[in-house]
Amino acid sequence: MQLSSYPTPLRLSDTYKASSEDVRLGSSSSSSDNGGSTCTCCCALIRRAMAVAVALACLGSIAVNAEVLSPPNRFEFGHCQDDSPILIGTHHKTGTVLMRHILREVCPMLQWRCSVDDVPTTCRTPEQAQTAGLQLCFQQHAIRLKVQGSQTPYRFVHVIRDPLEVVLSGYEYHLKTTERWALRPDKRFKNKSYRSYLNSLSLAEGLAAELKHSLHDNLKTMPRVLNRTGGRPCTLTLRLEDFERDWRGTTARLWDLFGVQGAGVSARLDREIAKHNVYQSNRPRLTNAHVGNVTSRGAMRAVVRSLPAVYQKIQHVRKQIGFPDVGKEGLP
Repeated sequence: MQLSSYPTPLRLSDTYKASSEDVRLGSSSSSSDNGGSTCTCCCALIRRAMAVAVALACLGSIAVNAEVLSPPNRFEFGHCQDDSPILIGTHHKTGTVLMRHILREVCPMLQWRCSVDDVPTTCRTPEQAQTAGLQLCFQQHAIRLKVQGSQTPYRFVHVIRDPLEVVLSGYEYHLKTTERWALRPDKRFKNKSYRSYLNSLSLAEGLAAELKHSLHDNLKTMPRVLNRTGGRPCTLTLRLEDFERDWRGTTARLWDLFGVQGAGVSARLDREIAKHNVYQSNRPRLTNAHVGNVTSRGAMRAVVRSLPAVYQKIQHVRKQIGFPDVGKEGLP
């Protein structure tokens, strides 16, 4: 990850300077005939009224933007050591692409040395991060991060997702994946590749097959990593659904764990990552190649609920990682 020089934080005095030129109006060109004094008086009143209006608008703008640029509260992770390495782990279909996008913006801005999936250097433990002089290490398979018994202080971010949505997203992804393992013939899939096998099944059969695959992968590792890290005071467990429900609130918690201080820094980070917010309804989605079709997801949720054996296993994993019994499939 290329590091860049750190930009100067925004200052309200730089952004909202208002000089007399902002409110100055041209003088009246009226003649000094019998109506001249009246015209001059009217023009003076108009100038004063407009000056007051502009001043109030400027003050309102300052008040609004001051709220936006207010320093983040160290409400949750202020006790954590800000110089301790940060380990971030996701699972397949729990927000890996989103977190990579965020880190691609954050690491250069904060002038951090970061390792993403062991590039440029292997980093799977707090000790490896410390030895390599890394501020942050990311692994798309969180189970690879080894923190048990570590004597080195560290901070941890664990991104999980509703198991039902993991299965649906994985099913859509594996129908067209080009990953090598999914293209190799396998006797488990009647000597077909996993992708070909899924495409040969009905929707109900395919979802059941994807659940079986997930139970040996992400639905297995999410509870394991949560059990290892969830009780630690410097661990932030995020649900991918948190970003959809409250993007700004969720990123504020992330900046808090990162030790970000200062209104200008957090505001600049928010602006840099805004383009990766695929949940905004008022702008085109430019970076959501991994976001599935909402309509098809609704149909698939209905199918899963109609398969008692499949749905029961999903409910079991939900309980293990603290999700409610009913998610988006319960929406009308």
